[in-house]
Amino acid sequence: MKKPIITQNRVLAVTVIATGLVLAAGAFVLWPAYTNPESRFYTSSIGFLKVQRLLGMPMEAEAEHPVWHDFETPVLGEGTLQCNFYNVPVVPVARITALHVEEGDQVTEGQLLAELDDTTATLNLRSAQLALGNATAERERVSAGSLNSMVAERPNVSQVSIDGLKKVATDAEVKVAIVQKLARGGASSRLDLVNAEMDMANAEMNYNQAKVNAGMSTAGFPQSKEIAQNAVDDAQDLVREREEELKYYHVTAPATGTIDRVLVRNGEYNQTAGNPGFIIASGLWFEANLDQRALADVHEGMEATVNLEAYAGRDFQATVDRIVPIVTFDAGGPETKTPVRPLGTGSPEWPATFTARLRLVDPGVRIAPGMTGFARVVAHHRRALAVPREAISSLSAGKGVVRIVDDSGHPVTTPVSLGAVDERFVEITGGVDPSDWVLTSNLRFLRDDDKIHITRIVASED
Repeated sequence: MKKPIITQNRVLAVTVIATGLVLAAGAFVLWPAYTNPESRFYTSSIGFLKVQRLLGMPMEAEAEHPVWHDFETPVLGEGTLQCNFYNVPVVPVARITALHVEEGDQVTEGQLLAELDDTTATLNLRSAQLALGNATAERERVSAGSLNSMVAERPNVSQVSIDGLKKVATDAEVKVAIVQKLARGGASSRLDLVNAEMDMANAEMNYNQAKVNAGMSTAGFPQSKEIAQNAVDDAQDLVREREEELKYYHVTAPATGTIDRVLVRNGEYNQTAGNPGFIIASGLWFEANLDQRALADVHEGMEATVNLEAYAGRDFQATVDRIVPIVTFDAGGPETKTPVRPLGTGSPEWPATFTARLRLVDPGVRIAPGMTGFARVVAHHRRALAVPREAISSLSAGKGVVRIVDDSGHPVTTPVSLGAVDERFVEITGGVDPSDWVLTSNLRFLRDDDKIHITRIVASED
């Protein structure tokens, strides 16, 4: 006879095992919540807190000394991303033959934006180069003394004439002396003497005139060379001017940025010299409007954080690049015409602000002028005695309560005066000193008569 597969003992065993597994699973799931002070189960009527007090079990708690903490004093303000707008003119009066960019394009400094018909400019440059060649040749003719358009100033030629005429005058004097001697002896007539004296006078006149001409030629030659050189310089300047004019037929970007507007079209004729052809947005910065009371605290070079509405939850590191110390009734948008109450005093308040330009440090994402956001500038740092925020059981109007461990190991409720508060610490201005042990956990549920087991933690100064 076969035994039945399912027996009463087996059913009982399976039931016991299943019940144990259920209880173990329940304990595994519920036990962390049962012992967690942050859960409601912990403080319920059957919670672990009640059990500990009922059984007289010591409660676990941690205590730390107050530490010296570096508190930052922030200045907050709203604003927008701003940039420089460059008007790029089209200078030549000519037809536009090529357009290389469109609105929204990114350009770099010196990049070609447009080209114009440079036929006339090229011809003008060629004429200027020819004029330079003529002036250079004229200067060489002046130096050679072969200039035909005016009386040549040739000191060397004049000196040769002087030397020849001097010899003629000397020979004429000798001839006169000989004729005079012959006339006294009756060997020559009076007419011969007169003719000899006339020849001598003519020779002396020519000689003297040659000396005068030579003096004028010697004195005027440097000035003639200077005039010729000035003509060359003037022609060279004209060539450079024409070369510069030719460059304007290639319109280039004066700065790196984004093409905001294109005001010309390919094929049209630019009728007025200097009309704007392009507008480039360049050099992004965040322009924050800060309260006038922070004017003395904010300086160039300070660290700042910018939060843009377009990238919610993301912090952009920045530095204060420039302060514009002019206070206006500006709340970050259009100029305010009526009072507002930003500080909550109940009385009319004007949003008097000044402007600070913040330079974003490598934003890493695409940003554009006009984006709105908020800025946080760290005005200064102050080191003060502080405790973790969780050590304060109540906080209002600069007052709070902490639990200090006395010499017998019991918590003592102690009122304290509070100062600055940040994400981690609260400044203590009175009520405790650096040698006290301050409870930092379970303090919301502890009573002064509870038994506690304290874990003392030595925190490093921050």
